[in-house]
Amino acid sequence: MNAIVKELSQSASSRRGFLVGAAATAAALMIAPRVRAESPAVSEPKEFTSFQKRLLGPIYSNPCPFTVDLKLDDAGQKKAIARALKHGVGVFACTAGNTKYTTLSFDEVKQVNRVMIEAVGGKALAIAATGDWDTPQAIELAKYAESAGADAVQVLNSQKFRENEDDSFNHFKAVAASVKCPIVLHGKFTDSLLARLAKIENVEAMKEDHTLEDYVRQQIDHGKNMVIFGGGGENRFYIGWPYGAQSYYSTFTTFAPDISMKVWKTIQAGDIRAAAAMTAKYDYPYIRAFNHGKWHATLELFGLSSRQVRAPHKVCSDEDVAALRKFFLDRGIDPSSYRD
Repeated sequence: MNAIVKELSQSASSRRGFLVGAAATAAALMIAPRVRAESPAVSEPKEFTSFQKRLLGPIYSNPCPFTVDLKLDDAGQKKAIARALKHGVGVFACTAGNTKYTTLSFDEVKQVNRVMIEAVGGKALAIAATGDWDTPQAIELAKYAESAGADAVQVLNSQKFRENEDDSFNHFKAVAASVKCPIVLHGKFTDSLLARLAKIENVEAMKEDHTLEDYVRQQIDHGKNMVIFGGGGENRFYIGWPYGAQSYYSTFTTFAPDISMKVWKTIQAGDIRAAAAMTAKYDYPYIRAFNHGKWHATLELFGLSSRQVRAPHKVCSDEDVAALRKFFLDRGIDPSSYRD
């Protein structure tokens, strides 16, 4: 009996020690400075512009289709955009990553942007994009895109400027000053840099490429005066939505836009759980195992272009395409039904 009492006493003492230690730890955490020590730099709310109001719903991110001989497939791009427009997609965008700028010449970058702008033809927003370039080249593309009729230019935070906040700010400021159209920021930004960039008059949106924590914080701080949309899958949108996010990338817009628009209409109807269930069924499993070869094989399956991609991306084999077809059939989507 004495042994049992002693054991219980030691156990109680251990629990008390744990609670005291936990309380001390919590107090220390409250006193200690957080890792993110920057002061909040919340933007003042302002009325959205016409462009910002139209930057709404699923975004078609241009994959830059290729012909079988690896030339830019202008006809394939036009066909895919026409299909998306038919189903009501309202935003089309090039971007350095998805549009595969590293595999294109500068003239080809201009071409893929111009063809997209012309194919959209004012029926929706067309957002051109710069690449990982120095300031003069980014300005050249921005001016070219604006003259071609782009509704906005997305400007990438170039690698050479990322280590110095002033250099990054000056890059964006110079490109923004070179055009009259809205500027869309693209990249990873510290809170202090984003607060500075948000003050540039024609900066109206941002494609975020950071962690979900950063997405939420920056949406809260700046979402009332710029439209912040997530790159990647639809699932990121559900993280930003409670804080005011209104647009997002949806890969299905590029081949099965009816699915993307069904998700968006369900979101608009207020049934977020039903919309998320569709994302879990379609977009998420597709994006989860994403690569550019798979994306272009999908374009071929859905009758839009060839499966060809330039190196370093790898072309899907016939076996890969068969497995991809099964993926869609298992979800009740017959790719051949989309072919004209």
